[in-house]
Amino acid sequence: MKLNAEHLFRLIAQKKGLNIFYHGVVKQDSTSIFPRHITTSQFEQHIKYLKRKFNIISMHEMFEMYKENITPDKWTITVSFDDGYANNLENALEIIEKHKVKTTFFISSICIENPDHIMWSDVLSFIRIYSPQVIIDNIEFEKIGKFGLYNKELDVTASDFIKKLSPEKREKTLERMISNHQLLKKMKSIPKEYWKLLDSNQLKELASSEFVDIGSHGHLHYNLGNIALVAAIEDMKKSKQLLSNAINQNIDLLSYPDGSYTKAVMDAAENLGYTKQVAVNYKHTTDDDDKRIINRWGVSSTTTFETIAFTLNKAFIKNSF
Repeated sequence: MKLNAEHLFRLIAQKKGLNIFYHGVVKQDSTSIFPRHITTSQFEQHIKYLKRKFNIISMHEMFEMYKENITPDKWTITVSFDDGYANNLENALEIIEKHKVKTTFFISSICIENPDHIMWSDVLSFIRIYSPQVIIDNIEFEKIGKFGLYNKELDVTASDFIKKLSPEKREKTLERMISNHQLLKKMKSIPKEYWKLLDSNQLKELASSEFVDIGSHGHLHYNLGNIALVAAIEDMKKSKQLLSNAINQNIDLLSYPDGSYTKAVMDAAENLGYTKQVAVNYKHTTDDDDKRIINRWGVSSTTTFETIAFTLNKAFIKNSF
């Protein structure tokens, strides 16, 4: 697939602003385990292309334009990362600074309390590798495709099953899974850059870059629209406090984990000081006109560069503003 006409997709779109996001950047290809990170060479290839084709601005700048109903003169994007992997500092930052690209990192603040915490999605990925069968709360999940886990009787994936658990039940379930599958022992053979989160000192170093803004990705990566509102508020409040104290900056950016939110969660987030909120896709018909929130498009780590270029340009049709 050659890159000659991918920009034609943009010409169909009526708007010129788009937010794109990644999770991590690794030196050693991780896609045999889970589809979250891209390699350093891939990331630099992406950044070079993005700089040639688009005006790259910060998330703060994009929100200000959006709130003032300012249409960019040029096709304009923001670049961001979710979760808070240590590889954001160790691998991505050098490329970001080399090419002078403003980037926002949305951090799951559990990394401040426990940098050895394993993200729940990574727990599922690693268990899938090492176990002939995956049992969650006495429910057996079948391995399907390259990365999936599925229960036919309940018609649910393991990922969706975990997302819908209450915070207390989810944490107990994950603890049992890690223990029953002896995951901590088995993970010693997996490169840390695949799963290790930032520690407090690394977070401070990342935040000190002139090209970096820090936002919240919640505390424990709960699907905030699925859990009780009081629990969602506590999670968002704790994340804001931990991040603000860690880097001595005001945190007003919030990326909803898995794009999960409700109107009540949005209102609560705003009351906590999250005046700039980001989701994957809008959940309500009124969100398109709600200046508190904008959507994003996720960059795949399992397709070719050419495919990504085409789908990115095509994303302007649905996801731009």
